[in-house]
Amino acid sequence: MNSEELNVVSDENEKKDDVLLKVDHLCQYFKIGPGQELKAVDDVSFDVKRGEVFGLVGESGCGKTTTGRSIIRLYDITGGSVYFGGQRICAGIRSYKDAVNAAKAEYNRTVKEIKAKVAEDKKNGMSDMRREYREALDDAEDKLHEVVTRETANIRSAREDHKRCNKNYAEAMCAAVRDKYEPLIAAETDEAKRAALEKKYKKELRLAKKDRIMNKMQMIFQDPIASLNPRMTVREIIAEGLIIRGIKDKAYIDEQVYKMLDLVGLVPEHAGRYPHEFSGGQRQRIGIARAIVLNPELIIADEPISALDVSIQAQVINLLNSLREKLGLTILFIAHDLSVVKYFSDRIGVMYFGKLVELATSDELFAHPLHPYTRSLLSAIPLPDPDYEKGRKRIVYNPVAEHDYSAEGPTMREITPGHFIRCNTAEFEKYKAEIEEIERAKKEKAATAKEKDSEEQAPIEESASESAEEKPKKAATKKTAKPAEGKKKSPAKKTNK
Repeated sequence: MNSEELNVVSDENEKKDDVLLKVDHLCQYFKIGPGQELKAVDDVSFDVKRGEVFGLVGESGCGKTTTGRSIIRLYDITGGSVYFGGQRICAGIRSYKDAVNAAKAEYNRTVKEIKAKVAEDKKNGMSDMRREYREALDDAEDKLHEVVTRETANIRSAREDHKRCNKNYAEAMCAAVRDKYEPLIAAETDEAKRAALEKKYKKELRLAKKDRIMNKMQMIFQDPIASLNPRMTVREIIAEGLIIRGIKDKAYIDEQVYKMLDLVGLVPEHAGRYPHEFSGGQRQRIGIARAIVLNPELIIADEPISALDVSIQAQVINLLNSLREKLGLTILFIAHDLSVVKYFSDRIGVMYFGKLVELATSDELFAHPLHPYTRSLLSAIPLPDPDYEKGRKRIVYNPVAEHDYSAEGPTMREITPGHFIRCNTAEFEKYKAEIEEIERAKKEKAATAKEKDSEEQAPIEESASESAEEKPKKAATKKTAKPAEGKKKSPAKKTNK
């Protein structure tokens, strides 16, 4: 391999390891009454690398769809941050407010304790500790001021990033266009070429001013008919993103619409029809075409096959696979069908009641499921095997019986490289022992198989050596036997003559 090929391989590896989407302590709460909140997503953290498919699975109502909608800013998140391409696009302020309230509560508690001690000293006729109490009170005030200053700055920064992320991205795109064209226009001496460059420069600058970072992130919704406007034709549905983007060339728009239809397996004649004239699979293809027309980097697929037949599900999955290869897409795949997720995803995150309980590669998660809820999900997967189905046992997950978090709460911990699980210290040690036992069993099995192979090869080698020793003996007997036969046959020939 030459140096150029090595550079290409290193560039591909860097691109593969590049984190495109980072979700950091995402919280999404909804008010359901006076003083009551529903924690749909509670402290979820994961990242999606560029070019991979990240599967998010769990039962209905666990918060998968809410996570996807929060990432794409259909909801204003309650807490945490979401980073896309290194830029923060979503920011919640609940955690900062909670930190300020906790600091104020701690300060009030300290002041109350100091006042109680001062009153007790006065009652006992003691006044020597007033200086120490004043110092303790000053320290408490300094700590409160430090926390309030820090968290106030965090709140201001979060609101600014959340509000100006699209504007900052447009400014960066405009600066890139200026850096590209201004030196070319200044160096061009031909008036005609210079005019053409200026025209192209103005066009791209106008588009850059209307560019938004959210254009690089699109969503495929679960229900294909509910996500399409019934009063718009397929051409209008797909071209809507281009028009909002600021493109006015009708010929270019039609060309892109026909190109997208061809990519998703439809024909140009479908562009003039309405959504009700298509089947469920065709409607989902239209939704995919609408999502990819702006050439996004990330696709959030919210259960795109759950409302389709089995054969159509396979077609849509194969379509997403081919688009992933052609366009270099990164996909956040939300589903509850674990068999599909295993086939389609590189890494899988398991959610339960708004929390991420386990995260690992697809092969690792199916080979070594550790969390009881993950095992319960895997036990529910049906297989087209009657004998297996007769003996299949469902594992029922009961969080009250499975976990004891009275002394210590759970956190996400890495038990093996790339395999994270939500547990406390006692559960972590237990899971670690399970992993070690599995690895020990694998080594013993491999050693047993190796010994068995060596034992099977030994008789073969012995028989081969015996045959090698017998060959010269047989050859010698053959050589001695041939002349004897000839001597016996020759007299018979003479007598016959």
